[in-house]
Amino acid sequence: MVLNSKLRFLILAGAIHVALTTAIFLIGHFRVWPNRFDENGIGITFAIDGKTYHQVAIELVSEWKTNGFTAWLKTKAPLHSRLHSISFMMFGWLLGYNILGAEPLNLFYFLGILSCIYFLGRELFDAQTGVLAAAIVSVWPTFLLHSTQLIRDPLSIACLLALMLVLTMLLGREFVGAQAVLLGIAGAILVTVFWLARGNMWNVVIVAVAITVVMLAARMFRARKFVKGNVFAMLLIIVAMVVVPSRLESTTLPGVRPPSTTLTIPSTIKQMSGRRAGFRSYTSQASNIDEDVQFNSTGDVIRYLPRAFVIGFFAPFPNMWIEVGSFGRAHRVLSGVETFAMYFLYLAAALCVWRERRNLKMWLLLLVATIGMVALGLVVVNAGALFRIRYVFWMMMIVLAARGLLDRMNRISSGLTRTDPVHPE
Repeated sequence: MVLNSKLRFLILAGAIHVALTTAIFLIGHFRVWPNRFDENGIGITFAIDGKTYHQVAIELVSEWKTNGFTAWLKTKAPLHSRLHSISFMMFGWLLGYNILGAEPLNLFYFLGILSCIYFLGRELFDAQTGVLAAAIVSVWPTFLLHSTQLIRDPLSIACLLALMLVLTMLLGREFVGAQAVLLGIAGAILVTVFWLARGNMWNVVIVAVAITVVMLAARMFRARKFVKGNVFAMLLIIVAMVVVPSRLESTTLPGVRPPSTTLTIPSTIKQMSGRRAGFRSYTSQASNIDEDVQFNSTGDVIRYLPRAFVIGFFAPFPNMWIEVGSFGRAHRVLSGVETFAMYFLYLAAALCVWRERRNLKMWLLLLVATIGMVALGLVVVNAGALFRIRYVFWMMMIVLAARGLLDRMNRISSGLTRTDPVHPE
């Protein structure tokens, strides 16, 4: 019965996603809102790069049909566009080369993300937390909108959440034999796909794996027990993390510099400065924050960390919520509503952190989410871009917030029960 309820939830979430995608396509196709969606349902203002990726996917389909599968495979293209071209090949004859033709794949990503969130909540706390966290994400308006588009975010989000699930399992349980091998292989595959999908956020993977290694070592030291299955699985993931970037290219669009894995301090500062410059050139420059700030030394970065924390967690700021941006006021208002909601969810997450402070897995998720958002605050100048790239870290925080909300509701319920008057018969 419990399994059926989870399945019903996924079916309902999937139905909502399909209905939204269909509605967006029809709005674009019939030019109901021409300054927001094109004839293929691609967002003109909130998923600008989707138009370019859409063209890449169509060209890949043409290459396959004209010159065969081998030519398609040899053509350089971003991984998510290659996968969308497969969706077009399979369903485009019926649905067209538009967001409807990409919907089978996008729906798979969407349901995969919700499933990862549920299992993360269950692994860290309990099934009830997982359900609540997944429910919150399933109706998050801007994420729903972006998940209908031909962009790389859904794939990279699904991979990173799944990798976090693998890491929390390795941190919290003991695995032996085939289980350890399979979990290690799964982690290695996820690391590989994430590199191919979003190599410019590769440092997040390095941080997540490094924190897990330290915490797993501390756990074994405290228990005075060497968990060889878990260590073997971690080694498989680390090997993939070291080998994959040197053997496989994280393909980007022509004219975009490929991601680098160099982690020396000078090269890292140079990368950060270069990325800040790239975000400053975004079309919606009215959403830029601290665009004049540049990093020339380690000291510059350290001094900016408190500001980066504020930007990563709280931008766009309240004064931006009702201003007219480069694409009008509607985007600003919607992002303001969601940011305001996150302020309350941060409070719930803080309650969870206090109550679960002895939970090692909770600290892993919190640290990765926090470091990820601070890193975005350092690099991403444009608030619109920050909003979209930050989704995966918000989702991690929502898992913690769901636990905090449930704890609070349980305490209120217990308090009401205790104070109920007893009426004599």
